[in-house]
Amino acid sequence: MSAVGSSLDARVDALARELSNWGRWGDADEVGTLNLITTEKRRRAAACVRSGTAISLALELRSDQPQPVGSGRLNPQHMMVETGSDAAVQEAVSAYSDDVLAMSVHAASHWDALSHVFHRGLMYNARSCTEVTSAGARANDIVGYSDRLVTRGVLVDVARHHGVAALAPDHEVTVQELESALAAQCVELEAGDALLVRTGQLGRIAASSDWADFTEVGPRLPLEPGIGLDSLSWLQAMGVAAIACDNWAVEHIHAASERLPVHEVAIVHMGLPLGEIFELDALAEACAGDGHYDFLLSAGPLPIRGGVGGPVNPIAVR
Repeated sequence: MSAVGSSLDARVDALARELSNWGRWGDADEVGTLNLITTEKRRRAAACVRSGTAISLALELRSDQPQPVGSGRLNPQHMMVETGSDAAVQEAVSAYSDDVLAMSVHAASHWDALSHVFHRGLMYNARSCTEVTSAGARANDIVGYSDRLVTRGVLVDVARHHGVAALAPDHEVTVQELESALAAQCVELEAGDALLVRTGQLGRIAASSDWADFTEVGPRLPLEPGIGLDSLSWLQAMGVAAIACDNWAVEHIHAASERLPVHEVAIVHMGLPLGEIFELDALAEACAGDGHYDFLLSAGPLPIRGGVGGPVNPIAVR
């Protein structure tokens, strides 16, 4: 093992011990920091609805993006099994159309379940990685998220704070930047909030159609602006219930990256759900327009029994 790898292992292990939520909500818990979203928190979130405008934060499901050739994940494949042409040929008085969707669960906008990542053979709440089999996850699956992810959402537009459309691909978003951007937006984080971090990465890639630089392709990780390990202690101190970003993996990925350490600590030890490939540009424009960066967020994933992730159409109601 290289000195760099050994140093990262030590850092991840130390943070895992420091930030562990194992047992915090009981040994049977499978939703981690989503326990911070209470009924009172949802009432507070409802008060953030001012105009009633709803904005979808989901990437459109289509067969040609966002996963490029070699990513190992299947873009949404939409196929018709009954069509209007069939009805016309049959000359039926009453007819219908029907369709099928096939996709990798993590291919488009989605939440990672607490069974998605392992660290030293374990997943969240000290459960063995062997609890995830070819039949799916026997524990920590995505179903527990389905009725939990309705809360106050807060957008932190780091790209706009820097006066750019998108952060540089190798930019690590620091705690200082998060705090500075939130202060400039005149919005405060509260316990139980979902934090949405806009880097501009998805918008940049969509504009250039350079999807090969958006996701992992074979063994190569993309360069990606995002949060680093240093942010996790702050997220826990602020009581953030979930975090989502407009990039592939939420976390900062640099040229020498060989793994995703934020995933290891956040998902496995903190029980912190990560939302990936959220489309935040339209929301950012709306927030900048009226100066309100908090909203009601409804973002429950599809309740896939045994799923280690769940596609989602997050809705921000402002």
